[in-house]
Amino acid sequence: MAEEIKFARPAMLPPTLRPRARYLAYEVISDTKVEFTEVINTIWFNVIGLLGELGAAETHLRVIKDSWNPEKQIGLLRVSHTTVEPVRAALALASRIGDTPVIIRVLGVSGTIKGARKKFFGEVDLESFA
Repeated sequence: MAEEIKFARPAMLPPTLRPRARYLAYEVISDTKVEFTEVINTIWFNVIGLLGELGAAETHLRVIKDSWNPEKQIGLLRVSHTTVEPVRAALALASRIGDTPVIIRVLGVSGTIKGARKKFFGEVDLESFA
């Protein structure tokens, strides 16, 4: 009879030891719609170009995939709280996505995804109607 293999859950760090995150809401301004994958490649290219590989690793940059709105061309990035300004600078340096001239504008910074969506995307939840 085959023995069942049990895997241990990885231990979560306590909140005091986790890196503090900030969420950058950004908007891509261009004449034509751009693909999400091209936007992400451009963001990473500019962050690595400005900060280098070590600096890019220290930003803890993560892309929030579910937040991309292709109609409005807006999305969210998660970064470390200490590297918000360098990432903003890297986004400001983006001038092209492929052959399309663009501007990546940071709409603002929030401490939570929910707060960023309410504040910058104009989303409302059902609790506000009660």
